Amino acid sequence: MARTDFDDITAASILAEGCSFNGTIDVKGSIRVDGAFEGKLLISDTLVIGRNGRVNADVETGRANIAGSLKGEINARDGVKLQAGSRFEGNIFTKNLIIEEGVYFDGGCWRSVESRDRRKKPAVPGREMPGVKKETAPANAG
Repeated sequence: MARTDFDDITAASILAEGCSFNGTIDVKGSIRVDGAFEGKLLISDTLVIGRNGRVNADVETGRANIAGSLKGEINARDGVKLQAGSRFEGNIFTKNLIIEEGVYFDGGCWRSVESRDRRKKPAVPGREMPGVKKETAPANAG
């Protein structure tokens, strides 16, 4: 059974407030980010972004508990919790999503990458999906 107890998390790795890091972090376990991070996060268990944490990254994790800011794409096997006052810009792929009141959310959410990709394809070849405009170049573009 998937863990969804977002508030009972002990992180062995911490990027503390005042620290910044660019690159890839691969953690077997959990990590808490209270500083600034940019790049890619590969977390086997839980990502926690504290109130002062600022993350601009693509994330693969078991679950995420976000109180700060995350810009990017997150793929969480078990779930994502966006706490009141947090800010998220990007796409979420997860089967469980909790959004508390007072969250800034600008993006999309799908159960899986595959379900997002199915939505992009028309059900009938040659027929556009409702609300999706086909991009074309202007006739006089040169």
